[in-house]
Amino acid sequence: MTRLYFVRLRRLTREALRIGAFTAELEKARAAAVPTFTHFLDLPILFLIVTLGVLRPHAWNLFAAGSLIAIAVAGALTIFIPGLYPWGSN
Repeated sequence: MTRLYFVRLRRLTREALRIGAFTAELEKARAAAVPTFTHFLDLPILFLIVTLGVLRPHAWNLFAAGSLIAIAVAGALTIFIPGLYPWGSN
């Protein structure tokens, strides 16, 4: 699904570049929640991977707790950050 989204987003971006302005379809695609969530999930997951590599835990508890925290942080960023940008207020 994510790959199809990026193919569609690339097509919409090329069309907007050809026209010289943002299209309504491109703005709608940029405001979608799932791609925004996965975008904001990148850094917390990277932090979790580095932390687990440094600590080298012997149980899965730290991985589970870190995963839940990463998902919560990404969810919070998805909710609050797009509200600061013009395309998130539609």
